[in-house]
Amino acid sequence: MTYSPLCTAVTWCSTAGCNGRNTLFKLRTLTELVRKKRRLPNGSVVTVTTSDKVRDAVGLMIKRGFSQLPVVDERSGGVAGVISTDSIVRSLYHLTDPSLQERAVIDVMELSVSQCIEEAPLHPEDSDMLAMGRTLADVPYVLVERDGSLVDILTHSDIVYLFRELAAHFLAIGTIEEKLRLLIAKVLDSDELLSGAIDSAFSYRREGKPRDLADMTFDDYRLLIMNKHNWPKFEPLFTNRQATQNRLLKLRDLRNDLFHFRLHILNPEQRDFIQNTVHWLDNLSG
Repeated sequence: MTYSPLCTAVTWCSTAGCNGRNTLFKLRTLTELVRKKRRLPNGSVVTVTTSDKVRDAVGLMIKRGFSQLPVVDERSGGVAGVISTDSIVRSLYHLTDPSLQERAVIDVMELSVSQCIEEAPLHPEDSDMLAMGRTLADVPYVLVERDGSLVDILTHSDIVYLFRELAAHFLAIGTIEEKLRLLIAKVLDSDELLSGAIDSAFSYRREGKPRDLADMTFDDYRLLIMNKHNWPKFEPLFTNRQATQNRLLKLRDLRNDLFHFRLHILNPEQRDFIQNTVHWLDNLSG
């Protein structure tokens, strides 16, 4: 079984894709990815030792919603491998006596984890994302190590969660920009009104004055709306000038942090602000 679509996505984000304006995120090494993962639910690494019972490992996987757990050698402290639902099933198959199937199942659950370990791909934490992408083409996870000690396990679920989180932020920002542009067009509903508003807001610019809404940045939208000569046209829609200014400034700063890769994962307050702004614009749109 291969995982080429995910491999392609990770490889893209590790090479040319990270240089464009529309990229999802810019992570070069596994250290950076581990740091991002640990900000997510179930982000910390959970392990079992070689002497733990299979029953205990299965219980942990059920409680935490995992399909595999890294195994640490309790004597050396090094990485011994991984125990997974697949490795347990294979051990069950090989160790089952067909004439004593029920007892064999009980025996397998009481075996030590060391009986059900499978080999795990190891990557140093300073490995680049491209190397991990190649590994993920063939396996559903990689282990990250530092000087022989386990740092974390990165699975397809972790990568997909990060993609989803990051893509959602960019899509939400794009939705906000589109809604704001449509509201401006609704207020300035003629070429004459739009041209006059642009002249009022950007007369100080000798070069780079936008000709229409398509030429504007997000902050240009804010400047257009908040201009003292233009505000009377927008006031019936936005009502409170200071509240509108505060919201657009906060959104501009958050957008810039995301698009310039100073921020990868939003905290709950930031996510709520974005959703609140989407609802605010929906209400204004009627």
